[in-house]
Amino acid sequence: MAKNGAEAEIDEGLYSRQLYVLGHEAMKRMQTSNVLVSGLRGLGVEVAKNLVLGGVKSVTLHDPHPAAWADLASQ
Repeated sequence: MAKNGAEAEIDEGLYSRQLYVLGHEAMKRMQTSNVLVSGLRGLGVEVAKNLVLGGVKSVTLHDPHPAAWADLASQ
């Protein structure tokens, strides 16, 4: 990440498809976004995975329930 408030460069080879769909401005905003995913289960895990692959700055996971057998079978 760039220092002193300078904008980070977008790796166009890595994020080429996303840049085509979202554009540079949205990708720059995503790179600086901090996201909270609360309540995981199968869907929450999938959403968190896609956020990480999308290139957000950070993802915080919160799930007050312990993992169950059904959670293991959802992916």
